[in-house]
Amino acid sequence: MHYKFARSILSPRNGMNLYRGCSHGCIYCDSRSLCYNMTHDFEDIEVKINAPALLEAALKRKRSKCMIGTGSMCDPYLQLEGALNLTKTCFELIERYGFGLTMITKSDLVLRDLDLLRRINEKTKCVVQMTLTTYDEGLCK
Repeated sequence: MHYKFARSILSPRNGMNLYRGCSHGCIYCDSRSLCYNMTHDFEDIEVKINAPALLEAALKRKRSKCMIGTGSMCDPYLQLEGALNLTKTCFELIERYGFGLTMITKSDLVLRDLDLLRRINEKTKCVVQMTLTTYDEGLCK
């Protein structure tokens, strides 16, 4: 893991990735593609340590509310999130400023923030998409 001060946090279509790289090791992961110009090993997680400040500034500048998406390039609930709370802090900002949220995760750490996600959903909308993987053929059906 290493820290980086990012220049921005939201993409033009309101995508947000607080981390760069991943420790899940999914064989189908597109984020490993060379087209994303990773300058470090994919398993060496880059932490955008100034993400909350960047996100708050970006949300204040928005002229209208929208959905903020996360998890398309990196799971927002990587194991290190349990100690860093970067995702939780950013989701609190999204809730405070009245934006919606959509995320993709495969981590049960999402349960830690369930109350926060419910509050976002009560104000606007919150969509949680989960990937479930199993070796059990019976469960696959």
